[in-house]
Amino acid sequence: CYFIKLRNMFVKTTRELKRIEGMARSPVFAMMSESLKGVRTIRCNGKMNYFFNNFESIQAAHTKAAFAFTLCSRWFAFNLDIISFVFTSVASFSAVLFYEKGWLEIQPSVIGLALTLLIQISTTNFPWIVRQSAEVTNQMVSVERLHEFHELPSEAPLKLDHDKSIDNDWPLSPSITVNDLTVRYRASLPVCLDGLSFAVGAGERLGVVGRTGSGKSSLVQALLRLLETEKGFIEIDGIDISSIGLQRLRTSMAVIPQSPVLFSGYTVR
Repeated sequence: CYFIKLRNMFVKTTRELKRIEGMARSPVFAMMSESLKGVRTIRCNGKMNYFFNNFESIQAAHTKAAFAFTLCSRWFAFNLDIISFVFTSVASFSAVLFYEKGWLEIQPSVIGLALTLLIQISTTNFPWIVRQSAEVTNQMVSVERLHEFHELPSEAPLKLDHDKSIDNDWPLSPSITVNDLTVRYRASLPVCLDGLSFAVGAGERLGVVGRTGSGKSSLVQALLRLLETEKGFIEIDGIDISSIGLQRLRTSMAVIPQSPVLFSGYTVR
């Protein structure tokens, strides 16, 4: 009974610690990837100490969670060993006492065999079974995280029946009309574009200028429907893009992504 209570206490604690450790591990790999890709930019701007301090803080957060999980595992193993030791000691002294007092007529060979099996079960087999059953529960946290990602809402359909009625050369005159556009990255976040309205005629060139976070990239994502509109609409060549499949829309547009210009030797990249 005490084994079961100890296991339940251990599982409840380490399961939460495993969740915390998994969430703290992701920023470590994300920042390592960002730092390796932008190492030249970091050095050019002299931001080595900034990235070093940030990485040190997120690494410390992950190490705390990982160390706490390891500490709980050692505590659980130590308690199992203590219980097994006490149980084996009591059984051994009781067997000797019963034999010396003659309370039970048991041959010494039978007592020795019973103690040998008891030591094997209490110190090896049973603690291993309890420990492995708890470890399986803890490792299922990874499956739980995969299930959470699987349950994330997907994008709009790639193809719609309305796509068949659109000309293959669409957009012929690529005018853009944005009316009262409101979008946000997540339902829990504030809007990144609020009531945006403008019109661009076919063949016109338009420059969007603004500070960091003003919504320039968000506008491009809204055009590609990477961000769905919360209110308002976008029309390209007179067709509302929300009525078009994602494949038809995105294959009809061309985007040059933002990329830094690096000077390496005598070559401009």
